Amino acid sequence: MLKGDVFLFVGRCRQRAKVLYFDGTGLVLLTKRLFKGRFARPWAQAGAVSVELTVAELSLFLEGCELAGRWKLSPPAFEEKELAVEAAV
Repeated sequence: MLKGDVFLFVGRCRQRAKVLYFDGTGLVLLTKRLFKGRFARPWAQAGAVSVELTVAELSLFLEGCELAGRWKLSPPAFEEKELAVEAAV
C-alpha cells in the first residue's frame, strides 16, 4: 500500500507537471502548466531510474524554482555508544 507517496510526472517539453497522490480513498491528480518558462530538470544520480524529492524540494519545483543541488544542512545523526569505564581501585 502506498502511504504518503507522491509521484511527479513532467512532460517532455517541461511546461506541464502532474502530481499523483493516493489519499487512502482514491487517487488525487494535481496538474500545473507553465505559460512562461519551463520546469527545472530534476537531477538524477548516475544510473538512477527515479529521483526522490523532499516535500520542500517538490514545493520549490512546482513554484518554478531552479534546483541547483543538494546540501546537507544538518550534522550527521548522533550514535549513542556505551563508554567502557574501569573502576578505580
